Amino acid sequence: MKKIIIIVFFPCLALSQEYEDFNYEEVRKKDCFITKIESYNSKTGLYYRASCGSYSAPFEEKVIIPLTKQEKSKIWKIKNESKKHVLEDCTIIENITIKSSFLFNNEKLTTKCVETQLEKKMFIQLNMELRLILESKPQYRKAFYWEFIKK
Repeated sequence: MKKIIIIVFFPCLALSQEYEDFNYEEVRKKDCFITKIESYNSKTGLYYRASCGSYSAPFEEKVIIPLTKQEKSKIWKIKNESKKHVLEDCTIIENITIKSSFLFNNEKLTTKCVETQLEKKMFIQLNMELRLILESKPQYRKAFYWEFIKK
């Protein structure tokens, strides 16, 4: 009789994963009115930005900005260093509220915000890495060209 040996590699596959897709969202409110929404979906590459000021016309822009696997891996690595499953930051300064969140794959948003200085530092690092990657892309530079005009 022949013996069949089955070796399970599932744990190895989980550890070798380079990145997960994510959603980023930031909502700014002033006096309980939304003044700016910014979001990015790494799976679809959709970057969305909308703003509405008291003295300016509403502005809304949607741009497809795909990330490479290496860029997603950078963000995934920073997320894993934080050791926190869902990352959400809540900042309140007088009458201005800013809520930002990173949700990886099918995570659900929690009501718990980052609490320690280390968590805050990691969230800022994650946020800045995404910002630097997006702003370096030609699609972003073309859509928001005025941000790069030297005065």
